[in-house]
Amino acid sequence: MNTLEQMPAIEYEAAIEQFIEEAAQWDGSLPIGTFFEAWTGVASRQLALEIQAQVKGDQLVLSASPDSPLLVYDNYIWLDDGRKVVIRLVTPAEAVM
Repeated sequence: MNTLEQMPAIEYEAAIEQFIEEAAQWDGSLPIGTFFEAWTGVASRQLALEIQAQVKGDQLVLSASPDSPLLVYDNYIWLDDGRKVVIRLVTPAEAVM
């Protein structure tokens, strides 16, 4: 799919015409499924995400509920953007403040 800058003039004009036609037919209503999907997305960002932690020997073991959007394994938490959070257990002498 081309961006607007890459699109030939004829395709661009056809896309604008199609948009105008569809916009003229829209009655302003929003399908209920779309509304609740958007609402769920907004509401879920405001909720706290819970992770449980256990110390097993000298290891920190994290877990999240199966329906959690977080991917958690041992002491790793993967974020939606691909980054990984690593939590290490340290002694008070090793702690960085």
